[in-house]
Amino acid sequence: MTDLKTFVSLDDLAKFADDKFVQMLKENKVKDVLKAIGLFSDQTITNDILIISQNPEATVVKRLSDWGYYKRKVKENQKGIKVISHVLKNYNIDTTDENGNVFAQGVEKMDIQMGFLFDISQTEGKDYEYLNSNKENVAKYFEAVKGALEKSVRGYEFEYKDIETKSDIDFTNKKIFIKDGLSIDEVIRTLIDNVATVLVATRKEEGLADFFDFEKNGVVYAVNSKLGLDLPEYDFSLSLNDDGLLELKNNLQKVRSVTHQILQNVQNSIEYSVRKLLREEKLEKAEETKEQEEVVQKTKAAKTTKNKTKTKSKQSESEVE
Repeated sequence: MTDLKTFVSLDDLAKFADDKFVQMLKENKVKDVLKAIGLFSDQTITNDILIISQNPEATVVKRLSDWGYYKRKVKENQKGIKVISHVLKNYNIDTTDENGNVFAQGVEKMDIQMGFLFDISQTEGKDYEYLNSNKENVAKYFEAVKGALEKSVRGYEFEYKDIETKSDIDFTNKKIFIKDGLSIDEVIRTLIDNVATVLVATRKEEGLADFFDFEKNGVVYAVNSKLGLDLPEYDFSLSLNDDGLLELKNNLQKVRSVTHQILQNVQNSIEYSVRKLLREEKLEKAEETKEQEEVVQKTKAAKTTKNKTKTKSKQSESEVE
């Protein structure tokens, strides 16, 4: 795990990230950047680079307080991953200006500061049930994932029918056709491809022009990376100078934004399904426990009745004697 303790300012971190970004693209490591975008789509491209530079094995990163929400705590002697954080702060609260005016509510402003993230491997505590980065989990919650992907493109209808190709998009009438009879894996990957196509096509251009295929394929690669699906054999080779590579970061920001939109929907749906399943299992267990207690009570009651009957029988025999 690389320690950036010598970088104490935001400028240091930003410059390191920019230099590392250009270096990675020159070394044809675009896929590594895209994987990072998939794993940490809620972060900026700069932070993605900082995360994988400090901890290449990171899979799920959160702030200290966020891990606390999931009932996990950071282990002792763990070093946080340095990132650039954007936080909303209140200024001029309960202050008085030169004219005696008191500012009670203050003003909210976006502030930039150094933040720290921790990978799940650096934490311990309650099991984190929402790791959906494997085929098995995606298949297990197939209906939830399928519905989440369909909802990612608002205004579009999905129709599953017998067509020659795996899919087709009607941009005019806002319809997406998926071939009927595909396997679960094929349906999910086909949906990801079509959803990425529509979302990238309908977003405004950012960065270098005529990079639609790069952006769309980048989204597919990033999303598949996060969900643990088979990765397509895309060619992301580039022939750009340093300025062009830095400008490409804006295109990748578009990739990150679309990727985050898709994955956020999928992860929310899986989390909801997991919670629902846990509630059902808890209720089922409670019902089983209740039934077992009722059986025990009935058995006790039967034994009591049987003992009373024996006692009465003995008393009757004594009276007869």
